[in-house]
Amino acid sequence: MRHSFTERLIVVLGTFVVLGLLVTQPVISGAEKEVKRTTNLMAKLLSGMVIYSLYEEDVQRVVKEVISDVGFPIVITDQYGIPRAWEGIGVNPNMFTQSQLNMPQRLKNDPNFIKILKAIQNLKEVATPIPIKKGDLIVGYLYYGYPHVLSYMRILPFALMLIALITFILFYTFARSIHVYEIETIWVNFAKGLAHQMGTPVSALFAWLELLKEEDVPDYIIENMTHDVERLKAILLRFSRVGGAADFKEHNIKSIIEDTISMLRERFLKNIKIELILQDVYLSCDRELISWALENLIKNAYEARSNYMPTIEIRNFVENDECVIRITDNGKGIEPQYRKKLFRESFTTKKRGWGVGLLLTRRIIEDIHHGKIRLVRSERGVETIFEIRLPL
Repeated sequence: MRHSFTERLIVVLGTFVVLGLLVTQPVISGAEKEVKRTTNLMAKLLSGMVIYSLYEEDVQRVVKEVISDVGFPIVITDQYGIPRAWEGIGVNPNMFTQSQLNMPQRLKNDPNFIKILKAIQNLKEVATPIPIKKGDLIVGYLYYGYPHVLSYMRILPFALMLIALITFILFYTFARSIHVYEIETIWVNFAKGLAHQMGTPVSALFAWLELLKEEDVPDYIIENMTHDVERLKAILLRFSRVGGAADFKEHNIKSIIEDTISMLRERFLKNIKIELILQDVYLSCDRELISWALENLIKNAYEARSNYMPTIEIRNFVENDECVIRITDNGKGIEPQYRKKLFRESFTTKKRGWGVGLLLTRRIIEDIHHGKIRLVRSERGVETIFEIRLPL
């Protein structure tokens, strides 16, 4: 069972996220436990000291020394909630003197003091503050957070997911490019080999036709055989050019389209309305290959016809120094899940077929003629539009 690109991408990203969580979560949990253990020990240490008030200058100096080497944000307040010591919150621990902190009303507009108060609120949301006691008497509170490195570790699984996404897309694009290149290489080599191998018997058939003309053979038989052999010769000519050097000459696109339609009417364009809206546009191109590309698109439009008034419209015009050819039909349309595969891989919805028509068409238009081909839009029973743009 083949899985879509989206399904494969979800599986890959999900795997990376799970692996990232499995790797980082034990480390994060362990670090959080260590921080809690350290802060509890610190609170007990401060409680064990003969501390009756945290606003005394000697006590504040001791507290600052105790917390100076911690590796996580911490703020110690007195029993009234006034900050007395802090570390790791982005404010210099010696920013304010004891006298200044004893009068917090005078600091209410100071940006650094405001920053300390905001840090207290933020730390309160992270973890429950630990009371600092002397006996049963609460003399202060210890607010703490977790090391900043834990924040990075928490986003590590998603960083891995992003790396996996970029890597997967790059590898997928690279693999698709190789896949398309391999397919095109196979078909180019096949085209060269077919043209070479069939060239001799086709030449022999022309010689036999010349002999038949000298015999008593009805003219209509000779004419039909000549027509079929000429058709075979034209097919081999196309294969030889798509697999080798193209024959660029000045041609009228209008004439190429008309001749292609005339030829296809004899072959299969039956019971379908063909509307031609054409202009004389001259450009340098390989007539045989452009005709082949048009034939592939017209044949697809014909095979997608509906039972109710099937119509194919072909128009050409000049826009932005390009010759634009649009082929529109009102047939079955192209399902959304198939549209991205057009021109990219050997794809077909037919029971019989190799699915290389659009691949060859893309090679003719884009690789050989340096133009562009795309599906403009497709709505079932309304219109499906393919567009070719060839540089003037």
